[in-house]
Amino acid sequence: MGVNQTIMEEEAGRPRFVPPAPSMSSAPQLATRLVAFIASEDPPATQALLAHHGITATVTSYGPFNRQEKMLLLLHRLTQGQDVVLVSDNGTPVIYDPGSLFVAAAHQAGITVKAIPGPSAMTASAAISGFSGDAIIFDGHLPSTSHCLAQYLSRFRKERRTLIFYVGPRALTGLLKTLVQVLPTRQIAIAMNLTTHEETLSRGAPGELLDQIGPVPKDSTVTVVIEGYGVRSQRKMSGRAPHTTRPPGGG
Repeated sequence: MGVNQTIMEEEAGRPRFVPPAPSMSSAPQLATRLVAFIASEDPPATQALLAHHGITATVTSYGPFNRQEKMLLLLHRLTQGQDVVLVSDNGTPVIYDPGSLFVAAAHQAGITVKAIPGPSAMTASAAISGFSGDAIIFDGHLPSTSHCLAQYLSRFRKERRTLIFYVGPRALTGLLKTLVQVLPTRQIAIAMNLTTHEETLSRGAPGELLDQIGPVPKDSTVTVVIEGYGVRSQRKMSGRAPHTTRPPGGG
């Protein structure tokens, strides 16, 4: 059984929520260094993997009957500076996984959400966005002209699935301007340069992000995640200033 992990840690007084390693079996050194407390959907399976790698840690269940109370416990541990790992049974946490509730709760608590290297920028961005990963529409190439882009995005006015796009650095401003016109109230997460020292995650409405984000370096990698229509985030961002997170020491 493949078991994936999401690591949360406190660094320099700034809590971080860090998904996902490809599998626990491929990251024993990382787990040995960071794990203090583990929340698992299947504690016996996780204990077996830990034993295989000689890792000792406290394991608690993160199951269907106690997630709300466990989220409060784990968030409390994070704010107290403790390291926490979330282990899921199948695939990257929050891609059709209850870990999305935990990510959203972390955002709501002001905990910085970051990604460690994983399968792709698409899955990593979905994991840290705080939006639902139960159903996703992905497009790696958006129309290049503003008219065609507006027509394309208009098709998603009533789309309830999460939208994920790869966007060229020079095209980001144009995309945000179009979103202001077509999907002005949607909540958006913009992930740049994931798993590098220049990593940032910005969350807010299109108009807020347009005012906040300046010129983007031409070598940046940009992924835009748009919350589905009618979906209420665990963190209600409307009416608040957009939030950008950067790694400690980042620009």
